[in-house]
Amino acid sequence: MLHEKQYLSQLRKATANSLGREITRFPDCVALSERLQEQGHSITPQTLRRFFGLINYGGGFNIFTLDALAQFCGFENYSAFRKSLGENEMEIFFKDAGHTYIPQDFWKASERLCTKLTESSSLLAKTHLQLLKYPRARQFFLEHHPMRDLSCTVYAQYFQEYLKYNTTNEAKLFAYGFLFMGAFLSENEEFLEIYFSKVEKTELTEEVYVLPAARKFGVALLYHWTQKDELRFQKTYKEMLKACELYREASEKSVCSFEYTVLEHLIFTDKVDEMKFLIENKTSQKYSDKSFVSLERKENHEEVWKIMCAVAFAKMKDVKKCEHYLHAINITKLSVGWKNYYTILYYRLKYDLSEAEERQEINEILKELISKTHFTYYEQFLKN
Repeated sequence: MLHEKQYLSQLRKATANSLGREITRFPDCVALSERLQEQGHSITPQTLRRFFGLINYGGGFNIFTLDALAQFCGFENYSAFRKSLGENEMEIFFKDAGHTYIPQDFWKASERLCTKLTESSSLLAKTHLQLLKYPRARQFFLEHHPMRDLSCTVYAQYFQEYLKYNTTNEAKLFAYGFLFMGAFLSENEEFLEIYFSKVEKTELTEEVYVLPAARKFGVALLYHWTQKDELRFQKTYKEMLKACELYREASEKSVCSFEYTVLEHLIFTDKVDEMKFLIENKTSQKYSDKSFVSLERKENHEEVWKIMCAVAFAKMKDVKKCEHYLHAINITKLSVGWKNYYTILYYRLKYDLSEAEERQEINEILKELISKTHFTYYEQFLKN
């Protein structure tokens, strides 16, 4: 739901539109008071001055005043006005942000905006200030379209802002897990410690969906591996296996399983036995409880799975299986926000399996991808 200040802000805009003029001066309030009187509502110009911020006022507003203004705008009452905003907040956001909006196409609208953000650093820096006021925009734009490609840029501020509005354990695991991977790929040890600590302290309460739940374990496993803490790694791994069973049914409904999400983190380690187990025991999706997920996103996850398997089998020294997955990959099917993140893994692997004459070209591709993403973690693999 929107915050009360946002409902009031939209009511002010709607009232001005219904009056046919901006309400910025005392005469405007007089005119509005007279129009309201015609409809049987007795609201003084002084009250309206307070409502429109023409004089300092820190108190609340009487429901009689709010109902009258909502009725002036064509609604039954203020409650009906609030409900209409909840249904149309995505349209409000996209219009406020200056973007085209197609009703009932939240997924595509968010995807188009994500594409624009990858092309404009100025748009990236300012959009979140407008965006995160709107719950449905937060859901479709951030939760359903997290742009991993930008995890080491100013985009990380989106998640800091997101946590001002959503403080559930699921939201914390989603946001801090994303920020942890940004810290890992940018080699920021201080932030790595901070975000791991945040994830570790967040409990798996009942409302936590399968992917944030799996991310809690993935983050912990990767962190303990970076710290060379084998004891805590193995302890966490055993806990992860128990949790995996608890989330089995949820994995069957999700385009990404619990094992899939944990593997996303383990592919950066040398834990080949654990990676092999996750691949061989991955829960397959049987049906979906997320009907909004596009076919393109499902195709994206299939390509990501192939890339992760190829990386894992390369680390297992199983060249035959690695090449099987590698040759099946089509990186053009990777979605916006995921493309660079996994393309860089793809080319990192191709470099190791290529002949000398191909390596120079791949090396240049990797340099360009590192420059775009700021994933300095990969610089250790480059050849000068």
